[in-house]
Amino acid sequence: MPRDDILLLFAYTVPVFRGASSGLPHAWVVRCKKCSCTITCRAVDPQTEHAEPDKSEPPPQHPVIVSCSCCWTAFRYSPTEVFKGQPSPSNTCSEHRREEPSQVNQEEKRSNAAILIAASLIAAVRLSREEIRPSPSVTAKIADSIRLAEMIQARLRHS
Repeated sequence: MPRDDILLLFAYTVPVFRGASSGLPHAWVVRCKKCSCTITCRAVDPQTEHAEPDKSEPPPQHPVIVSCSCCWTAFRYSPTEVFKGQPSPSNTCSEHRREEPSQVNQEEKRSNAAILIAASLIAAVRLSREEIRPSPSVTAKIADSIRLAEMIQARLRHS
């Protein structure tokens, strides 16, 4: 994973598809015909449902076409296939299992995060008195900070 994308790690891998434990509000959902994940068909406003239950939206009355956010296939679902629940992955979903981080992958992500934090601190100290804008000097100091953080991490591993 490139170091520039470390923030995307937190934005996309943590909250996506954590099911019932995620605290996601209930919505009108369907079970994907390809990967069996439970996917949102129509979102529901939980505040409106709580405050004014009589104004809550009924399930769709006509067939709907829903695109799965896991395997990216679209199917037509009848109103009888729509139910209220939380989006969640299927245990049998090959797409979801492929994205499951292995122990080695987790260690690499932690390592990259530690390098990012250390390099950011080193660069902040080295650039504290300079105007931060694209220049060869700033680029060189950032590259040096990354190398120094990697050297520190390598030394810690061998100690």
